[in-house]
Amino acid sequence: MLKRFTASALYAIRLPINWQPSSNVCLCQTLEFKKNKLEIDNEVALKKIRPKTVPQPKITLLGLENDVSVVTMDVASKMCERRGLKLVKIIDIDTKTQRPVYQMMTANQFLKEDHKNEKSHNQLKKEKTVLINCRIGQGDLESKANNIHKWLSKMHEVRITITGDTANEIADKVIKMTQDYSRVVQRREKGDTVKFQLLPLKKS
Repeated sequence: MLKRFTASALYAIRLPINWQPSSNVCLCQTLEFKKNKLEIDNEVALKKIRPKTVPQPKITLLGLENDVSVVTMDVASKMCERRGLKLVKIIDIDTKTQRPVYQMMTANQFLKEDHKNEKSHNQLKKEKTVLINCRIGQGDLESKANNIHKWLSKMHEVRITITGDTANEIADKVIKMTQDYSRVVQRREKGDTVKFQLLPLKKS
């Protein structure tokens, strides 16, 4: 019995053991590390490539009955398109909500609003008066032309009176200097005085 056990033990000791060199083990570990690192890098790259969804800005929308809702511009446009309505901006930015305000309108409401805006745009404000002596220097004349431009841009009517021997020449100069943003009406000459009015150009 003891001899058989001793023989079995000696046989087991003689069996070849599947040992691997330490260099092979290190190489396997290195390859596994590189594989894991490559997978992580790929995931990071995919996250960077994936576009981020930009949140759409909201607007305040007024319905036909002045009911208020907060939606995106795209949603408001689709709502109007489905109902055959017009989407009209009422306020650029509401100071309370920091959102633009739009209103849904029927075709008739839109035409009325458009006509009202056009009328208010072309409605003249208080008259401004300019007195010019024909001995005025070129610099002063240009300064008066700048003032006339400013008043006309704010929808003021400008009444101009020019006096002196060369009043007609000065009048022609003023009209030429302001022709890009004004129209002349009621030019009148009496003695050495020329009078005329400048009105803002009509807005289409």
